Amino acid sequence: MLYAKVFTNQNLLENILSYLSDDFKKNLDIRLVNKSINNTFLRLVRRNHRTMKIEYAYNIENETRSTNFIYINYRKINNQDVLPHFFFLNTVVGVKVRKITTRKLWMLEDDFKQRLHDLIHSQLIGTNETHIQAVIGLEEACDGCEKCSNIAKKCLEYGPLRLSTLQTMTYSKNYKKLHVTDKLFEDIAEYCISKSKNKEECFKELDKTILSTISCDKLAIWVNENRLIPNEETRNHMHLPREDIDIILRKWNVKSLKLSMLHITNEELCSVEWLQYDYFTRVRLNDPYWETKQSDLKFNHVEVSLSFSSNCVRDLGNRQLIVNQPKGYDNFIPNIRRMFPTDKITMDLSHWFAVPEINIEKRMSTILEVVTMEKPQNLSLDIKFFVNIGIVKMLNKKTNKEELLGVASGYVLQENRLHCFKKSSPFNAEHGPEVFLDNKWIGRRFQEKELEEKFNKKLLQEYPDSFVGHFFA
Repeated sequence: MLYAKVFTNQNLLENILSYLSDDFKKNLDIRLVNKSINNTFLRLVRRNHRTMKIEYAYNIENETRSTNFIYINYRKINNQDVLPHFFFLNTVVGVKVRKITTRKLWMLEDDFKQRLHDLIHSQLIGTNETHIQAVIGLEEACDGCEKCSNIAKKCLEYGPLRLSTLQTMTYSKNYKKLHVTDKLFEDIAEYCISKSKNKEECFKELDKTILSTISCDKLAIWVNENRLIPNEETRNHMHLPREDIDIILRKWNVKSLKLSMLHITNEELCSVEWLQYDYFTRVRLNDPYWETKQSDLKFNHVEVSLSFSSNCVRDLGNRQLIVNQPKGYDNFIPNIRRMFPTDKITMDLSHWFAVPEINIEKRMSTILEVVTMEKPQNLSLDIKFFVNIGIVKMLNKKTNKEELLGVASGYVLQENRLHCFKKSSPFNAEHGPEVFLDNKWIGRRFQEKELEEKFNKKLLQEYPDSFVGHFFA
């Protein structure tokens, strides 16, 4: 009877299986125990794969690249195992995928890239179209194909859009979120120029290209910081046609924005034909802010992601310190507020590349200079940043104990928003990409003594914890 009660209690079975490795491929033998275990096992796999992240990753620091494997939900999968992996999820597990995010698939060899793209459509999306809600990044593998444009009609979140997909969006639909790239703005400008003989005709074509039949609550703009003008060597964030941006914001009735500064994308080369005409206003986020026209729009919120940035995330806290590197990101916040007027900006600097190693107060003071350059009124700026815990501690000579440093002058500490996370292991090509997981302390519970109670000194050395600060400027 006890045996029967165990195997009829779903919560108990799930707790038992939670002690297994979270890589389900290593636990397939558990399915042979009995039917109840098998059903619970498959249900957990099904639940854990409603959201899927498929990415090509490599060791950036050593520039070690191998194209014979990818990562699926942070698990390394050899190329030859992708089909059986997807087939198992599709036919045995019966997974109903709701969200698919792909990253850097464009770096794969062409044959495998195309095969992977098609497998995602056939095995993960396929007849699952009624469940899919978000597909992000897949057009980087195909540059906009009919399969992708068809699935875009069914999603609530989609992108980044290629021009070919945008031109199919003649239907009526409200998206929760649409992703676009700086290259799309260039492509739209050049398409409109190619269809016209003068500036007036060009803007009429622009009006016909961007339709108000679709709308989106949030627009995510991907900006490549290291683009190239053909036959030149200087890499930077390049000019964008302002009118393209403005008409999209208006016609799509955008309520909030997300700007993602990216150190690399597959759209490296700029389109320069539109630059030969004086039809469009040129604008960059690192131009002098007084040259940027103030928009008459207003947005609820602008989110800035620097998690995959190199230049912007570096320069914000190290102004004029690096010789012969692109500058100008001290105009970043003022330009955002002129192009995308808002009273609320959140900025995420949680990236290994931007971890301050010496003086966090100096870095935050420099960021404060950037934020207040235009003397903004009614601006709430919420900054999240990660640092090694060793540089935010100091020895109190009176108590002979280490204490947290104070907050840089000019910032107001929101005590109930002070967090500490256990940081994941550094990325390497063998173990793949990691995520921030596990323990979290908030508010008064965030005390150095608690860290020392939770982690001994050896553990702190092996897994340096990260301090996450949220401040309002």
